[in-house]
Amino acid sequence: MTIATRKAASALWRPLLLGVVLLSGCAGQPSKEGIELIDQGKYEEGLAQLTEAAHLNPEDPSVQIALSTQRMRVVTRLLSQAEQAHAVRNNEAAQVAYQRVLGIEPGNTRATEGMRRIVQLRNVAELYRQAELALRRGDLDGAERLLRSILDLEPQHEGALALQEGIEATRAQTAVAYPQLRAKLQRPVTLEFREANLKLVFEVLAQTAGMNFIFDQDVRPDLKATIYVRQVAIEDAVELLLQQSQLKQKVANDNTVVIYPNTPQKLKDYQELVLRTFYLTNTDANTALNMVKTLLKTRDVFVDERLNTLTMRDTPDAVHLAEKLFMAQDQANPEVVLELEVMEVSRKRILDLGLQWPNTFGILTEDGASSVSILGQLRGIDPDRISFSPSPTLKINANDSDINTLASPVLRVSNRQQARIHIGERVPVVSATSTPSTQGPVITESITYLDVGLKLEVEPTIHLNDEVAIKVGLEVSNATQQPATAAGTIPVQVDTRNAVTTLRLRDGETQVLAGLVRNDHGTSGDRIPGLGDIPGLGRLFGSNKDALSKSELVLSITPRIVRNLPYQSPYDMEFDSGTESGLRMRPAALPREGEVGRRPSKPEPLAAAGDARR
Repeated sequence: MTIATRKAASALWRPLLLGVVLLSGCAGQPSKEGIELIDQGKYEEGLAQLTEAAHLNPEDPSVQIALSTQRMRVVTRLLSQAEQAHAVRNNEAAQVAYQRVLGIEPGNTRATEGMRRIVQLRNVAELYRQAELALRRGDLDGAERLLRSILDLEPQHEGALALQEGIEATRAQTAVAYPQLRAKLQRPVTLEFREANLKLVFEVLAQTAGMNFIFDQDVRPDLKATIYVRQVAIEDAVELLLQQSQLKQKVANDNTVVIYPNTPQKLKDYQELVLRTFYLTNTDANTALNMVKTLLKTRDVFVDERLNTLTMRDTPDAVHLAEKLFMAQDQANPEVVLELEVMEVSRKRILDLGLQWPNTFGILTEDGASSVSILGQLRGIDPDRISFSPSPTLKINANDSDINTLASPVLRVSNRQQARIHIGERVPVVSATSTPSTQGPVITESITYLDVGLKLEVEPTIHLNDEVAIKVGLEVSNATQQPATAAGTIPVQVDTRNAVTTLRLRDGETQVLAGLVRNDHGTSGDRIPGLGDIPGLGRLFGSNKDALSKSELVLSITPRIVRNLPYQSPYDMEFDSGTESGLRMRPAALPREGEVGRRPSKPEPLAAAGDARR
């Protein structure tokens, strides 16, 4: 390579190297500024600078690495700030931090879960208020279910923890009358008797449990019992023995149980009755009355419609079962907001073009009057004396009109309730009635009103899976009064379009109903016969009027559920109710001190069991 060639190559590469250096400097400057902005806490601005630098230099790995590193650093710092704010219950600051993270990384899992948790925490106050109300009216199960939801969201909620302690104390006081007896009845035993005397079996149980069983004088002494059970609670063993012999029991005190025959008279003598008043919020008291009489066979029930209360007098088990039923049934009716848009789009076009000729003519007489003549009498008549009526008229008229009639009602409707909307007018219709009399017929007029315009009827049915089934009835009509009849009645012509359907939509889903189209095309003309039918030149000898109208009706409907029935676990909806002959609700067992959540595994020894074993 010659010296001249080297100089030329040097002159060529020197500007290129200078450009590379300049571009490198331009890329490094935004990156440096972006990192400085991030250090100052301006995360979005700094990342924007780094993103711009990476876009300008897609092949520079240092810029790409800087962008990824700084984005991860910003996201980690914002998530840390959000979690710290959430720990001190500053939900507003936590929400702002989570939103900034989602603005940087829209699919960030921790930020999405944090936002969901914040939305749920906003409902904690309302859940706590409902739990207090449930406990105040005696609904222990409902209050406990609400508290579980609160503690799942906020385990250290002080009010919820205190309320839970109150529920446990109330349940311990009201579960059984004698907790000491309950603890004795929970001991597991093993019984193996065949055709043994019933009183002997109860004597063995009395020695084992350290309690007393007293028999009514009408209990037959020759009753036999056969039972083979292992490691069952004494309470369950007693219940099995009583069912075999058609007997009932009554707790007398904390260590004594009275056994008596299961007869109507003895039930009246021994059974304790409880009087309880239920304040119903959403269920009609008469509906609750029918439910109690049908399911619980309660006879002593009183309903106060003024306060919507139900008072019943029955056994404690029946009252507790009624409480369970009301807890499941007394729920607020679901509600939905229906966003409706009804639009009628109509277009009308009228074209009236041509020369309208007169359809009559006359002859002027000497006195200035005119008389109608036929063509055969026009011969010899001065043309100046011929007069046309009316005079020829040139028609040039084109009329286009577009009409959009929009109605956007928003309705809040309860479940299975009908809502109606009428936007229009009430047209009076006059009818006449003739009544004969000695002085001539008497005409009596009456006025009735006809609703025309836009009429809409909706009836939603809200399902537990947040879907809404909606019955929709839409009608658009207009009325035109006709000439009165000879009797004086004014008929009204009604043009209507209607649609009736049932659709099922998800919460927030929009459905558009369209296709109710009406097309009208009318043509009328006034022309000279023969001459007016000439193609092209026919409009010089007559006029034509073309009217074209088209209208379409569109309905858009969007349901948004405001309140739905709360989800209730099957375990909360199902409970023991005894047998057909007697109601019995098994109360929760109270563990003995030091044995929370467990029972003794070994049965108590029965020394006397071998005496009756065969």
